[in-house]
Amino acid sequence: MKTNKYLRIVRMLAISWLFLAYFVPAATRASASQVAADEQQHGIAVPVLNYHSIGVEPGNTYVLHPDMFARQMDYLAAHHYTPLTLGDFARIIEKKQPSPERPVLLTFDDGYANNAEVAMPILQRHGFPATLFLSPGFIGQPGYLSWPQVQELSAAGWDIAPHSMTHPHLPQLSIEQQREEITESRRRIEHALGKSADVFAYPFGEYNEDTLKILKEEAFRYAFTTKEGYATPNQSPYELSRIVVRSEDDFATWVQKLSNSARRN
Repeated sequence: MKTNKYLRIVRMLAISWLFLAYFVPAATRASASQVAADEQQHGIAVPVLNYHSIGVEPGNTYVLHPDMFARQMDYLAAHHYTPLTLGDFARIIEKKQPSPERPVLLTFDDGYANNAEVAMPILQRHGFPATLFLSPGFIGQPGYLSWPQVQELSAAGWDIAPHSMTHPHLPQLSIEQQREEITESRRRIEHALGKSADVFAYPFGEYNEDTLKILKEEAFRYAFTTKEGYATPNQSPYELSRIVVRSEDDFATWVQKLSNSARRN
């Protein structure tokens, strides 16, 4: 009798083990698959890389060596990222267009001449679009773009958007001064290119309530900060996150930022 009792116990344990080994993992896999599907459908998140100058200036965090920039673009291509235009970005964030599996928005701030001379040829090798947030007050100054170069970038598929006229610390200005900086930069870009320029990036990543009020009153669609993380539909349209690319970060750190920033939102 004891032998039969032990056999029954062993048989029950075996059945339990089989259930755990097959059915529970299968259910877990199904659950994980559903989570991934839900995230893909509803959890839209776009890494927005924030570049400045592409050149050689050791010690300047905002000047990225051309070789490192080329390596980063090679990585995006090899890992099947899809760089977006501003129009693509807006439609994806507004859930009017499906997001590719690995979207990315490439942005450049200020308006350095090397954006046209160095960055553009590297991007063209991959067929990548980009967005330039331009401060028109710098146009023609040493080291900065000329209007013909801006037009060349636009013709090559770059979106050109305002970054204020003279790159001031906006919160230090009166609301009238802020409005002039913001609206005049937009007016000059639209006049030069004949295209709408209703997306803004804050100089130094700085803004206050007056800045937000102006953007709303002037019917800007979006504005980008320098807050680290992916841009998502859950953020205010005037407080979208970006990933600032810094020259002191090694390649592995850049990859980690690109891969992990989504979880910070």
